[in-house]
Amino acid sequence: MSANILLVDDSPTVRNILKIYLMNLKMGFVEAEDATRALQLLRLVPVKLVIADINMPGMDGITFVKQVRMSPLAQVRDVPVILLTGERGGDLRQRGVEAGANAFINKPVSHHDLTETVRKFLAQN
Repeated sequence: MSANILLVDDSPTVRNILKIYLMNLKMGFVEAEDATRALQLLRLVPVKLVIADINMPGMDGITFVKQVRMSPLAQVRDVPVILLTGERGGDLRQRGVEAGANAFINKPVSHHDLTETVRKFLAQN
């Protein structure tokens, strides 16, 4: 069975770009259009890593990370989460770190930054 990365973004275009950038890693992808669906998928499908947008309708990425970290299931609670953000303010990153995010990647997403960050977390698993 292939290892999976969960991509959480309300934009199908962004999810496709992430898949294209990461296809050389030979991973499987699971996709969610919002954080609520992502939480459901985390309970059902084992994933090695989550890449989630901070700005999503409904539950935002920071609240999503808090929900992940509060899960009673270790497979959910312990998964590394990388947050994507187009905002440059330090307050948002600080709130993300406090929620339990493992890393941040700025939008527009750099192929190199994304790949190197993902490789780092996959190597730890």
